[in-house]
Amino acid sequence: MTNLKRFFAPLLGPVLMGLCLSCAAKTALVVSHPVVPVPEVSPAEQPMAAASFDRVEADDINHVTLFFQLNVQNPRSSPARLEIQDWKAAINGLNPGQGAALTIAGDISQGIPQVGAGASLQVPLRLTVDLRTLSSDQEDFDEYQADLDFNLGFIFDTRDIAEIMVTAKAAFPRIREPDFNITAIAIMKAELINTRFKVKLRVDNPNIFPVALSSFSYELYGADRFWADGEKTDILLIPARGSAETELFLVMNFINMRRELLDQIIAMKQVNYRLAGEAEVRTNVDFLPHFLVDFDRSGKSVVID
Repeated sequence: MTNLKRFFAPLLGPVLMGLCLSCAAKTALVVSHPVVPVPEVSPAEQPMAAASFDRVEADDINHVTLFFQLNVQNPRSSPARLEIQDWKAAINGLNPGQGAALTIAGDISQGIPQVGAGASLQVPLRLTVDLRTLSSDQEDFDEYQADLDFNLGFIFDTRDIAEIMVTAKAAFPRIREPDFNITAIAIMKAELINTRFKVKLRVDNPNIFPVALSSFSYELYGADRFWADGEKTDILLIPARGSAETELFLVMNFINMRRELLDQIIAMKQVNYRLAGEAEVRTNVDFLPHFLVDFDRSGKSVVID
């Protein structure tokens, strides 16, 4: 044993020295590359966004565009571009479905101008809706209530993305077509070739505002036969939720018809009629001051000699 100690003693010192140097090197390697935590974004550097209702425009009573004002602020030191990540809309609590589209600065696929560092921006937001897609059992309402929710993403040059939930509300009046009904048909004068009629027309206005018929073209059918047609201008003012009557004067020409038809008409006490045509309706609603309505109404009317 003494000889073994004498043999290994000179070698033990260098081995221990090497182990100590190796441990020191590894320790130095860890210390020279410390893990630096990523600083969190302070609340003062969080971008902000809000949307408010601006106005409504309409092509007709079914196709409307709601305009919102989108206001954004970017407090950071790098610019950001904006994208709508996802969105949903509801009109009177109903999903407008495929008839709705949301655009920002014209075309959502193109994005909008980037928000500069430390800058703010105002951008128009448009929601187009086809009101015919709203299926509901509720018919007796006078106003549309719109709710819009969307996630707005701020995409920075540092590849950082900040998302903000934005909500907006809008309200606009409902516009409905007036209803046309014939209340009486009077035979004014029967001749060999022509017969003159006076038709009493009642127009019902279901809206909460008055409307006026500025032009009216029509075709009248009686007992499944064409009788006459005509047109009028500046006809009638119908009060809100009310009705009004006007008279249409028309001439039935028998030159190409059998005389028996006139005899049948004169003998009628009631007639099944069909009234079809087009009317221009004026409103006092700014976003749709006038619109065209195609009508095709059938019913039964008394015939007055």
